[in-house]
Amino acid sequence: MADRVLLQVGSRRAARYRGRLDASSSGLVLTGDGGLAKAGQLREDGFDGALLVDEACYRVAGASEEAPFPSLDDGPAPLFGDPLEHLMLAHLAFADLALTPTGYLHPGATGALEAAAARVRRLDDPRVVFAVPVDASWLHPGPVEYLAEVLQQVVGPKAVLVGGRPDARGGAAGLARLLELVPGVGVLRAGLGAFGGLTRGAGFTAFGADASMRHIVPPTPAKAASKGGPGSPAVLFPELMDFFLGLTLAKRFDGEAPACSCEECQGEPLDRFTSMAQQVPAAGHNASSLMVWVRQLRAVGTADRAVWWRRQCQQALDSAAVWNARIQQLPGFAVSPDLPAWAELPVRRAAAQHAG
Repeated sequence: MADRVLLQVGSRRAARYRGRLDASSSGLVLTGDGGLAKAGQLREDGFDGALLVDEACYRVAGASEEAPFPSLDDGPAPLFGDPLEHLMLAHLAFADLALTPTGYLHPGATGALEAAAARVRRLDDPRVVFAVPVDASWLHPGPVEYLAEVLQQVVGPKAVLVGGRPDARGGAAGLARLLELVPGVGVLRAGLGAFGGLTRGAGFTAFGADASMRHIVPPTPAKAASKGGPGSPAVLFPELMDFFLGLTLAKRFDGEAPACSCEECQGEPLDRFTSMAQQVPAAGHNASSLMVWVRQLRAVGTADRAVWWRRQCQQALDSAAVWNARIQQLPGFAVSPDLPAWAELPVRRAAAQHAG
């Protein structure tokens, strides 16, 4: 898994992306119900790429000191052995590493975090990743140092997933601080932080293939009813490093869309994804474009990556201004708040000097 940017997808949508992955630098994180069964099916179908399964138990339950892994701890006790060990072995039958089913760590849930870490330490299995789904407040000064202290106590691989409503600048700074304190931690279910994290010392990361895979919604007693889906797929506009609905792109470009050179598009214009009938080719475009970023990132020396990534983000901000001047529409292309957050995040002096 080292130095990979995986693609995090809903388990039922894996087929849309698997053909566009760079096997040498990426892979899949199958997420949600049915992920383990889908992993087995993919392996039977010949998929030999990097593979993880995230059962996403944090979507439905918080971790507590008594039940840090609620999907296991709140159920019937097994006749023998540790239920966590049994589940991790089931994952390892198909996945390269096993992600713990840790519940959501609400603000201040220190006892739950320590209890989960203690259980993972007892397993003492280097193939088990301590998955830590934390509320965004854990990345604030003070809590992030405590989080790092607990993570340092777990010898094996670790990965963080961030939930709630993080402030973009604070979230980027907090993630960078955590990776400075605990180099090698994975970053899952992320957006631009998947790339930003790898430039700041993450061991591996996962970029969410759609918006729901790029953040965690904290578990609540009652989920809000869905208001229906969009009329067109979300499409990555690589030059602006952000996603827009296909219909929005068609309206903004007004017949003058740029050609896309990714493996899926091969020179076709970027405004053609105007209905949900284009979901599969849109997914292929998104994955192919992300793989270009992965290859570019991995071609940069480790010490130079943070400076390189900040420059990429600044170029995307500049491109947004250029495109908005070109299309002369209100509203124009709005940029994600994550983009200026990573563009403006300071780079440690040693890395900047090395890059210069």
